[in-house]
Amino acid sequence: MRIRSLFIGRASWPIALLVAYPTASVAMPQLLFFPYEEQIGSSRVYAEAPLDPGAMRRVLKRADARLATSPLADRKVGTRVFLTNGGWRWQLLSLGSGTSLGLTRPMSDLLADAVIINRRAVSIDGGGPNGSIATRRRLSSVIAHERTHILLRHRLGWLRASTLPLWKSEGYADYVAGDSTLSADEAERLRAVGTKNPALAYYDARIRVTAALAANGGDVQKLLNAQ
Repeated sequence: MRIRSLFIGRASWPIALLVAYPTASVAMPQLLFFPYEEQIGSSRVYAEAPLDPGAMRRVLKRADARLATSPLADRKVGTRVFLTNGGWRWQLLSLGSGTSLGLTRPMSDLLADAVIINRRAVSIDGGGPNGSIATRRRLSSVIAHERTHILLRHRLGWLRASTLPLWKSEGYADYVAGDSTLSADEAERLRAVGTKNPALAYYDARIRVTAALAANGGDVQKLLNAQ
């Protein structure tokens, strides 16, 4: 009986690994063996396609400059940047989210300090819009936006940060990034035709946060604490 149970246990290892490995990679994306990897400044960049180190250095410098405008930026966060091409790595790491431009996860804050980017969905800084509204976000602003979410979790704790209303969490992240997917004219055109495009909610959230900070003297903690 003992021999049989040991055999079953050993035979189950491959199945256990098939289940555990993808789960672990969500918390530690470096387990997915990205083909390209490079240290650029304080960031470790992983990519599915070859990197232009000079261009990426400029992107990260702009992202760092935007993050430094936040009084919450008392530490380096999002020091591992994973550039996916929207394929299987993105599908796994985003848990099937087809519309996001980038993301972070609380479970990765300590294990990987990771920012995950759907590189196919954003334009490289200075390259101009790629076409549709969904692809007009600059890479540096997406990185700054996602790093702001990590800062919020460090400042507020995971539970409280996760319960912030969308207009505060996403609006403040866009405020720090200094960018939105929509321009003011595009937002008005979408509103005029009654569309429910998610980008409109993010645009409105940034405008609301901008107004709230202007009214309270720029006090971010007061904004976050206000009921």
